[in-house]
Amino acid sequence: MDKRIREETQLPVFINDDPLTTVVLGAGKMLDDLGLLKKMSMI
Repeated sequence: MDKRIREETQLPVFINDDPLTTVVLGAGKMLDDLGLLKKMSMI
């Protein structure tokens, strides 16, 4: 699945041993940069 996502999105994809920590860190980074969050928003 990671290869398919990488091919479809042209973004780097990494598999992590601790996915919950990865989600928390990513959410924290988005909250640090609300401008980026607005860019990523589909609304």
